[in-house]
Amino acid sequence: MIGVDTNVLVRIYLEDDKDQVKNAQEFLLEATKKGGLFISSYALLELAWVLKGKGYNREQIYDAIITIIDSFGVTVGQKSVVLTALEKYIKGKADFGDYMILAEGEENSCYNLKTFDKKFQKELS
Repeated sequence: MIGVDTNVLVRIYLEDDKDQVKNAQEFLLEATKKGGLFISSYALLELAWVLKGKGYNREQIYDAIITIIDSFGVTVGQKSVVLTALEKYIKGKADFGDYMILAEGEENSCYNLKTFDKKFQKELS
């Protein structure tokens, strides 16, 4: 199994640098042939952050991450946390990172989250 960082995911998704896109596509093809691709939950969190910064909406970010998770030969770190966070993200108003924090807490039996983000705190109440 071979790991991939956020930069590779961003290049493939945005297709904004032809040389890097080609290299990334070749890398992904080779990785799936050699036993699979590992993507850290943190790389997906960073991908969501980059896509938001590029103007992608909540649904587009959700679709991008779900597509990656559902791809053949891909193993995602903390997959259950990522999936829980995605389900909260698509229904809520906070950032994906906020829902990752919430979902990881819930995964570890922590069901109360304190935040100074007033909108998010209201959603949690």
